[in-house]
Amino acid sequence: MHNQHPVPSKEHMEKIWLRLKESGLPIHSFLADQGGRLLTENYQTPYTESDLHRMFSITKSFCTLAVGYLLEDRLISLTDSIAGYFPEYVSGDETSPWLMDMTIQHMLTMQTCHSATTYKIDRQKNWVESFFKVPPTHKSGEVFLYDTSASHTLAALVKKLTGKGVLNYLREKCLNELDFSKDAYIIKDPFGSEMGGSGLMAYPRDLWKTGRFCMDTIRHGSGIFADYLRDAVSFKVPTVHFGQTLDEKQGYGYQIWQIRDGFAMYGMGGQYVLFYPEPDTVIVVTADTQNIRGGQQDILDIIHDEMKGFFGSDAHPLILSAPSIHNTSYRLLPGRQGFDRLSLSFDSEKGCLTLSGPGKSYKIPFSFSEPAVSILNGYDQRIAVKALWADSRTLYLPVSVVGEYVGSIHLLLTLSKGGITVWMKKIEETLFHEFSGFLTGIEESGNATP
Repeated sequence: MHNQHPVPSKEHMEKIWLRLKESGLPIHSFLADQGGRLLTENYQTPYTESDLHRMFSITKSFCTLAVGYLLEDRLISLTDSIAGYFPEYVSGDETSPWLMDMTIQHMLTMQTCHSATTYKIDRQKNWVESFFKVPPTHKSGEVFLYDTSASHTLAALVKKLTGKGVLNYLREKCLNELDFSKDAYIIKDPFGSEMGGSGLMAYPRDLWKTGRFCMDTIRHGSGIFADYLRDAVSFKVPTVHFGQTLDEKQGYGYQIWQIRDGFAMYGMGGQYVLFYPEPDTVIVVTADTQNIRGGQQDILDIIHDEMKGFFGSDAHPLILSAPSIHNTSYRLLPGRQGFDRLSLSFDSEKGCLTLSGPGKSYKIPFSFSEPAVSILNGYDQRIAVKALWADSRTLYLPVSVVGEYVGSIHLLLTLSKGGITVWMKKIEETLFHEFSGFLTGIEESGNATP
């Protein structure tokens, strides 16, 4: 593959390491590779190359690799309902259709029917079972919300179908050939299931070997697994409503994040396998930024700043087919917010969302070019809304609140045939309690939507 830009050198990577060290961030290791050649490998006290490191949510990406091999072994289809594999936890008529309709693909893209990790509600109950027993909050396949219990359940699926844990299954498929360490393991939950969302203990070198294998497979591989992996690292769902940092807003694939100019396996506290396809570069970082607000973005900013000379133009997902006109009313399913009706109208320039219920009605005008300023009735607060299409069916309305109650309300509207799912979050201490949680709407008959 022809590179139009120069590629990073050993000196260049060592400059990034120096900047990371001088940043004062608690960086534990930094490894960088270009084209399969390890350019630099560095550790900072108390960590050395012979210390296993907790990789947190990078574990999710290893589960994604395992799911790819389940697909290649024809043990699953991505459109299979996960409930079908765990009949012991699903009790017929009592189980919500939202859960029965959840597919393996929904789990990979963090579009489950749960608004949060289910086993955290009661850690004394079986963690896998909780995924099927905690009542859903919304329809599956509609909204990205980070759900570690989805990854935990995928790890249980691997064990159920192969008789092997995630790492042992991957060792058989690819890791042994990469000389991935025999010492690595995945911590288990109190009930004996691997913590597929956060439990990987491995050496930084193991991440580099796995990252290079993935990059080579994506660039040159053929067959079911290679096609799946190319799919897994592509933009699947928007995260603009969820991300706390610039890179977290770029989108999500199959338990692999989109970042500026690439994609990443991404773990809490600054664990990274960063992939930059254009210069064929893989970078591994381990750290502990858990006590440093914005520490993870600081790491990514330093690396991206030093790497930007090796990229072409910024490649962001293009929204090619968002609807240009819409005028529809929806009947809302009963919810604690007290809304029973939603009206949404827009054209290519501006629009308006109206939420109403007994004794209340909120009108939220928006624009796609400049923030639309209005007064939020019922609160007498000034608001400003500049809308954007997060993907071809997902409209994001970030509502800035101006005045005594500075804050924001975030609304993500996912349009589907005959319905709408709305995720709401308010960031303000005392007001706007109606604007949190989920709304599910069914299109009212007689709407004049083209």
